[in-house]
Amino acid sequence: MTVGCFRMRRIWLILAILTILSIVASPAFPFSTTLLPSTPKAHASTRSITLVGYYATGWNMNNPSVTVTQGDVVTVILSSGDSMTHSFVVDVDKDMPSFSSTGCPPLPDNDKCSGLFTASSTYPVSYQFTVDFTPGMYVYYCSFHPTTMVGNFIVQPPGPDFGVSSNPSSLTILQGLKANSTIIVTSLNNFVGSVTLSSSPSSPPGLMTTGFSVNPVMVPAGGTAKSNFTISVPASTSPGSYSITVTGSNTTKSHNTIVSLTVIAPDFTIISSPSSLNVPQGSSGTTTITLSSLNGFSGTVSLTSTLSSSGPQLTFSPASVAVPSDGSISSTLSVSAASSGAYSTPVSQGSYTVTVTGTSGSLVHSATLALTVGSSSGVGALPSAAIIGGAIAAAIAVVAGIVYVLRRRPKTNT
Repeated sequence: MTVGCFRMRRIWLILAILTILSIVASPAFPFSTTLLPSTPKAHASTRSITLVGYYATGWNMNNPSVTVTQGDVVTVILSSGDSMTHSFVVDVDKDMPSFSSTGCPPLPDNDKCSGLFTASSTYPVSYQFTVDFTPGMYVYYCSFHPTTMVGNFIVQPPGPDFGVSSNPSSLTILQGLKANSTIIVTSLNNFVGSVTLSSSPSSPPGLMTTGFSVNPVMVPAGGTAKSNFTISVPASTSPGSYSITVTGSNTTKSHNTIVSLTVIAPDFTIISSPSSLNVPQGSSGTTTITLSSLNGFSGTVSLTSTLSSSGPQLTFSPASVAVPSDGSISSTLSVSAASSGAYSTPVSQGSYTVTVTGTSGSLVHSATLALTVGSSSGVGALPSAAIIGGAIAAAIAVVAGIVYVLRRRPKTNT
């Protein structure tokens, strides 16, 4: 009996699911997907439309039909011909909503709307939007004057076309080297045909191009065609950001893509370890100066140092190092706070800043060392453990001697 009930419940569940799916698929279902705008296929055309609003006679005095293609980027140049308040609305939802004080249908809404433009507006008013809704017949209108200012807005399906892209679209390349980006031409809406590739000079100037491995390319229906685009960077090119525009064209269409480049130069880094050093008066200390290659740098780097104020003596060992490609090398910086002679002035206590500079041709980099020269006598400080220990030992020895002498003295009879 229990098994039979379980089977009946499964049957009722399946029937309920099928019923819900049939309702959703019905044209009468209020959330039918036919109300949602479709995603247009790629299209790269731009359109500019000029409209002047007149309350009595309509847009441009005759409400002309506007025809665009799905995927177009449309710029509408708007102004008022009768000094009245107007708005531009494309009724994407085909519901012609009631008047709104903002000039646009109340949200949520998929309509394209410019908002208000009035006699006090700075003309012309520019409103741009993408035709991202289903091909078909729509209307455009003014929400303030929807009976007189209304015209047809026709959206055509996109025809055969192609798109141009690059992979990678950005490159980092070292001075004196080359790099490749693959240019991809993609068929859109069953485009078939030959596409010729070309490139503009780099912006800013400085890069060189050696052409395409395949040119023109033959694009199959629904497929792609590829060509390697080679970019050469002369050794004299300044480091920085560059861009090159690659254009694909046939007899009727032209599209482009931008390849961005960052040009880098061989270089090196310099660091001090440790970056701070405490040296007592009359003593010395050391720190390690490490130089490392960047971007394949190799060469000789000369080391120099400067002090924020005179005093300590600084020496490198060695003062010139050969940095290996993609490697590191070190030099020892010795800091002396000792007097240079019997009658010389001792190095003053205090804080110093040491700047260590590495130079190789036009490349110059620096590192800093925080140097503190302290007291050698310990004045004003607690005695060291060694001094305290020695003093205690001496005191114990004196006391022991006195005790020994007293014990050895002869006793006097009274």
